[in-house]
Amino acid sequence: MDILNNTPPQKATLPPLEPITPFELQIANIHPPVIVPHYLYADVRVRIAAGGTGKTTLALYEAVRLALGRELWGRKLERPFKTAIITCEDTREILVARLREILRAEIDDSPFEDYPEGKEPETLTNQALSNIAIYDLTGTAFRVSKVDGDMVKPDGENLDQLIERLKTFEPDWIIFDPLVSFGVGESRVNDAEQGVIEAFRIIRNEFKCCVEGIHHTGKAAARDKLDDQYAGRGGSALADGARMVAVLNSLNASEWATATGQTLDAEESGLVMALPKLSYCKAQEPIYIKRYGYQFEMVQVNKRTPAQENAAIVEQVFQFLSDQYRQGRQYSKSDLDAQTDTLSLKRTQIRMATTELVVSGRVLYHEVKGRSGSHYEPLETARLGGGVSNDDETL
Repeated sequence: MDILNNTPPQKATLPPLEPITPFELQIANIHPPVIVPHYLYADVRVRIAAGGTGKTTLALYEAVRLALGRELWGRKLERPFKTAIITCEDTREILVARLREILRAEIDDSPFEDYPEGKEPETLTNQALSNIAIYDLTGTAFRVSKVDGDMVKPDGENLDQLIERLKTFEPDWIIFDPLVSFGVGESRVNDAEQGVIEAFRIIRNEFKCCVEGIHHTGKAAARDKLDDQYAGRGGSALADGARMVAVLNSLNASEWATATGQTLDAEESGLVMALPKLSYCKAQEPIYIKRYGYQFEMVQVNKRTPAQENAAIVEQVFQFLSDQYRQGRQYSKSDLDAQTDTLSLKRTQIRMATTELVVSGRVLYHEVKGRSGSHYEPLETARLGGGVSNDDETL
């Protein structure tokens, strides 16, 4: 007896146990339908990121690429795909406005040769709109799971309603944003997460599609920019139950330069999407994404050994000193240490580079004792200028 509700507990109706047949063994697929190779499959997925990272806008951008049948993060699509975004956070108007800006960047600003089969921008826009649905549930009490007695389980009535609403659209990808708004709360932690996972599986089975929840990262994980599958807020059941986990982190200019070897302009931002869990393919490298407004671009990263990385830093500092010296600007040790933001390097990296430059003889350090004027001088400039005076001590 359910003490709280004074109702008898519900019994599950189990299907019969069927033997495995040779035919079933022969035709069974090793993975569910592929949406984006090595990235997105027709199963349960979780996207984890801190607030303000841009995870919802990035999901909209991905939906546009899928709607147009264009490759996504270097992965080719077999056909256009349909995405339904179910929001309990941003209103439909806000998401539609973002979608408009993404479409402008993706279609109107694209060169004509990018239009497949001569399709005009208006045709492509209509194609995108027919393949993307935004279902606004902000302000409703809709949940995909519920507390029944002392158990958390899928809410059958709510799921039936949702499935009925989505049937005519026939989605390939359904995104719930944010995931916390669709469960029973976080007081039960893993039970609540498992209830959401089970509900997502019911939807997956109905549409043979990918069902994703956009989840917030934990505070400690956000500060440390962790990228493992358990970076999400709450328990471990969510990541364990999902077949795909993506973790999105923002990178400042210094972190971006270190990771990619490239720089960010003032109005650009950098993101890295780790893929710590992909159950249906081999492990994939993180995806580095440069964002400018509503434009997103995947950046190819050439892996470098630690020695190559240090050599690149040394060369970067040398070029900076040379360029500045030619402009009449001389940097002392403390002056150069203060250029962490300009160089997008840590102070320890700058000091490592200057030590290597001095030891190798590429740079001279003029130290003026008892007064200001100590500075680095690139060797090429030193040769042209006549070297070091007798009053200076070369280190």
